[in-house]
Amino acid sequence: MPKTGRNDPCPCGSGKKYKKCCLNKPNPPEKLLWHRLRETHDSLVDQLVSFAEKASGDLALLLAAEEFFLWPDPEEDVDIKKLLTEHMPLFMPWFLFNWVYDPDETDEEIDAPALTTVAEAYAARHDKRLNSIERKLLAAANRKPFSFYEVIDCRPGRGFRLKDVFLGVEVDVEERMGSESVSIGDILFARVAQVDDVATIMGCGTVAIPPVWKPKLIEMRRDMTPSYGRISTGTLDDWDPEIRGLYQHIYDSMMAPPQLANTDGDPMLFHELYYDIDDPETAFQLLSGLSVMEDEAALRDTAEMDDKGRILRAEIPWTRKGFKGAKGLDSTLLGRILINGRKLTVEVNSQARADAIRREMQKRLREKASYKATEIQSPEALVKHARESGDDAPKGLNEHDELMKDPEVRKHMQQLMADTWKGWIDEKIPALGMKTPRQAVKTADGRESVEALLLDGERHMNRDKNMKDCSSAIMEEMRRDLGLDRPLRDTRKKKDMQKDQGRVREINDLIKGYARTRLNSEFEGFALKLCDRIAVTHGLDINRGRGDIWAASIVYAIARLNFLFDPESEISLTADDICRFFGTKKSTVGNKAGSILKVCDLYHGHPEFCTAEIVDMLRIYINEDGLMIPGFAMNDILGEREQQSRLPPGKKTPSSSGSRQKDNSQEGKRKARDAEKQSEDPQLNLFEDL
Repeated sequence: MPKTGRNDPCPCGSGKKYKKCCLNKPNPPEKLLWHRLRETHDSLVDQLVSFAEKASGDLALLLAAEEFFLWPDPEEDVDIKKLLTEHMPLFMPWFLFNWVYDPDETDEEIDAPALTTVAEAYAARHDKRLNSIERKLLAAANRKPFSFYEVIDCRPGRGFRLKDVFLGVEVDVEERMGSESVSIGDILFARVAQVDDVATIMGCGTVAIPPVWKPKLIEMRRDMTPSYGRISTGTLDDWDPEIRGLYQHIYDSMMAPPQLANTDGDPMLFHELYYDIDDPETAFQLLSGLSVMEDEAALRDTAEMDDKGRILRAEIPWTRKGFKGAKGLDSTLLGRILINGRKLTVEVNSQARADAIRREMQKRLREKASYKATEIQSPEALVKHARESGDDAPKGLNEHDELMKDPEVRKHMQQLMADTWKGWIDEKIPALGMKTPRQAVKTADGRESVEALLLDGERHMNRDKNMKDCSSAIMEEMRRDLGLDRPLRDTRKKKDMQKDQGRVREINDLIKGYARTRLNSEFEGFALKLCDRIAVTHGLDINRGRGDIWAASIVYAIARLNFLFDPESEISLTADDICRFFGTKKSTVGNKAGSILKVCDLYHGHPEFCTAEIVDMLRIYINEDGLMIPGFAMNDILGEREQQSRLPPGKKTPSSSGSRQKDNSQEGKRKARDAEKQSEDPQLNLFEDL
């Protein structure tokens, strides 16, 4: 930020000069301005709310709420008032600064200013009462669209640096309380308003969105990006309902109770199946085969037996080979079988596994076992029971912590985690559009999405205190394997560039074929140059689409720029002729030519793609009196001046300055010198009509 000069307006917003205000104060003026902004904001919002209540009443608030929540279906029985309570910190700033009452779009008639925001109506009513900082704050927030901002740096208790996910713009935001509850990688749905050198949040969602949602935002960003350029604030305005809808979907998903599932994707529901058995030894022999990772001898080593070596009590892990979604694990634990004398219990965590084990018990034990009952408990019930029993965590979690105290166990688990993530690299991920991370990182959007998923994964690992010391190392290795530690351009293959060049040659050959009989060398050169321009222009991919459509569209664009569709032009073309030659549709070519002109910023009179005659004709000249003269009229004017310069000495035209009274003032002398200089050099000032 540039240094404030002594005589500059003070950044604190007082309206005084810096030297007479905050120059010698201990606190930086930016902090003082932030405090003034917050105080003014709180006061101003109260006034705006009061103004809206008096001007529009509760009906306007309900109409705005229906629009904010995207007009819920009456059959869904949505409680608007409950939604307002949940989202008031976000809704109220939107209502005051963004909502516009349009009588033509609703059947409800309310006594409210039409086609204007509450802030605009308030400013018009109380214009003379507003101070400078109130005016600035209203202007900064009014009609400013909401967006998703990623936290890329955080200074707890002071503020953070945010990056607009859609616009790519970064901004340093002063925010005391909010900066203490977010982490790098979190995403905020908010509006950022900037007054002078201080940016602050004026309206924000009530949840910090984790990085795992960023691929969804990038997907919307791709849909939003227009074919002719980058996303702008106008684009955000156009997409405002969709953007709010996405936020509400994310919010609802985050607030919904977690849907726990096992490794097969089945809903988590704990079952204990009880059996009576005739003989524990026989049951052990028939069921030991359900453990694919341990043979019968290994299971006997951990069992309790009588003096004759027969089973009294034993545990058989029900397992299968392989683990879905984790190539580093060689088996999956499906349940546990506990034999205790003539009682047998099976523990599984889903209805599907309970049904499967009952079939196995029937198949293997037949009449040697008698099914008695099944006890079912939800995960929530188990946690509640554990808390009521005085345990800080369910039994399984306590056992996990005890096991992880063993260095060998901890090392093994860390290696399993590393192997699992390595396998993830080549798994098809729904968040990446069913691409693998290795495939996704080949594009800029894909790299950004994969980075977000890695950050989210690292967060989950860090929640386990036993994994914190290895999570960073695992993720760094993942980034190296995926090439995320190198710029994208370094990972591009030479064949991509060769593909671009080959496509340009293909299109150029098509253009040359058309130019042989229909264009002169100058227009052919324009078309070939435009093809080269398209190949390096962001927003246009010359490798996508048919080559003949590209060639026809380029010729069409050059013809439009040079008025070649005029029947009186020396080289007269028609859209039908162009499309007939290339075998393309006129509507397709016309639309693509329009996109080319927009993305490449081409216009009538462009010096690189228009003839000299057209460039000169479309110039605007300014004469010594400040009058604008079109280029097509300049030849006549310059010719008239040349004729005047050839008159005999003493002869002047009636309009010459000689008939005017002489002005001896300093300003008059200066104008006389300028006029004399102008008469010596008849060349006029000019500028391009952009």
